Amino acid sequence: MVLLTLVGAELGVRAFYSAPAPMLDKTRAYAARPHGQAPELLVFGTCLPEQIIQTQALGEQLGLEVSNLATPAGTARLFYLVLKHHIPQDAEIQAIVLPFGTRDLSKEMAPHESQVMALAPWSEMPNLMRWACPDDSSCASELLLRKSSYAYRNRGYIANKVWMSIGVREPIPGYVLSPGAIAPPQDGAAPPPPKAKPAAEPSLDGELLAEPAGGPDPEFQYLHRFLLLAKARNIPVMLVPLPTRADFETGRAPDPTQAEYQARLQATISAGGGTLLQVTDIPGLGAQDFTDDVHLSQEGRAKVTAALGRAMSGS
Repeated sequence: MVLLTLVGAELGVRAFYSAPAPMLDKTRAYAARPHGQAPELLVFGTCLPEQIIQTQALGEQLGLEVSNLATPAGTARLFYLVLKHHIPQDAEIQAIVLPFGTRDLSKEMAPHESQVMALAPWSEMPNLMRWACPDDSSCASELLLRKSSYAYRNRGYIANKVWMSIGVREPIPGYVLSPGAIAPPQDGAAPPPPKAKPAAEPSLDGELLAEPAGGPDPEFQYLHRFLLLAKARNIPVMLVPLPTRADFETGRAPDPTQAEYQARLQATISAGGGTLLQVTDIPGLGAQDFTDDVHLSQEGRAKVTAALGRAMSGS
């Protein structure tokens, strides 16, 4: 009886419930449309790139058709899975742009991270278990349960709907509920490197992607693999940090923790063959180009777009 109840609940949830999954929806729509008719520029991102870039103008500057797969709460793990399993082989991807917020590329969890289980085929699960929680059988079992059960991995969203429907809870935005894949436990110290590191990983075209000496920085392991996959497909990747008005204000004391993090991020990007555009070094861009603390004005976005286009075209 218990088994029948669980099966019935699972089937009912699959039939009548859809969790918010913006990157999954964008990816499916992208994969379903025709490709190979024009060279493309892919835009990923941990937020909306329109915050700092005029995406269509960038495409026109480079002569490429823009496909925008960026979503709030995106993570490097999602980008890795999309590039590895959901970008059609006939798509002529000439470049990838990835705007990102502070520390976003090292996050293991995100509000829509349940999309990981939908974007990852079963063949990817051994890698996810090995990288997310090496030598932790309970964590691995939990990830398998998330992959197997749509109801379980979306339980946070479903419970929120139930409580709201009976008037017990005020509406809570879906993005604050995190049914994401498990992140390695943190105790304030730097996370240890995985105990078992693969010597190499098959790429999309069957070639082997060698790990750097000592393995990738554990905090950036999915960014590292994303960059290696792009490199295997001969796709240059340009990463663009989302600036804030405070970045252009003088007199601020430097944050040594942030400087150390940025150095590790730059090392990961360089090791993976990516390029980092330092927005704060763009001539003429300043605090006057922001409409608030984090959004650029139209003039500011035009400056970043022009500089990004020049950097990507080598001019």
